[in-house]
Amino acid sequence: MSLKLLVVDDHPLFREGISAALRTSGRDFDIVQASDAREGIELAEGSGDFDAVLLDVALPGMNGFVAIREFRLRCPLLPVVIISALDNASNARRALSAGAAGFIPKSTPTPQVIEALHQVLSGGVYLPATGRDSLAADVETRIYPKVPALEPEAGSLTVRQIEVLGFLCQGKGNKEIAADFGLSEKTVKTHLSAIFKVLRVVNRTQAVLAARRLGLFVG
Repeated sequence: MSLKLLVVDDHPLFREGISAALRTSGRDFDIVQASDAREGIELAEGSGDFDAVLLDVALPGMNGFVAIREFRLRCPLLPVVIISALDNASNARRALSAGAAGFIPKSTPTPQVIEALHQVLSGGVYLPATGRDSLAADVETRIYPKVPALEPEAGSLTVRQIEVLGFLCQGKGNKEIAADFGLSEKTVKTHLSAIFKVLRVVNRTQAVLAARRLGLFVG
């Protein structure tokens, strides 16, 4: 099944380059481009069927760090992955703290970019090699804090919501979940919004981590 990506970068050469590299990688990608954050957010809100966003940091107008929060506010189910030439641990930490699901240096080879995307869509957090140990500690303790012992709220998930959460933990996207259940993507997103509220999380990655720590699923 194809992955629909939104690439947001103000340099046409990079947008075309990453798009071409992904399309010729042997995987099936449907790629839409935006030249700044506001255009990207409008496209994401209008379409509603993107699997992930690849977002630059150094953008005109609204920078990438602010844009992460806007994407989270307006499209809370959409994973945002920063892809930047400013590939130091400080910027990676700042992006992850803002709610990004990963940080990919622009020097990363295409196969590794694809691996990072699949890791994010599987509910993981992709960390760059630079400062990975300290960043992993932040992800574990500060950026995605641990959920305490099983809370009564987890029991208020419906059977269908638990099934949807299970597929989410398997790394399935909204399209795949909708196809498996014979539902519309809109209905799947409604279920996910309810799941986020019950688990007190704000995105897919946090939902997967919460589900696993609560003992709902393993892996």
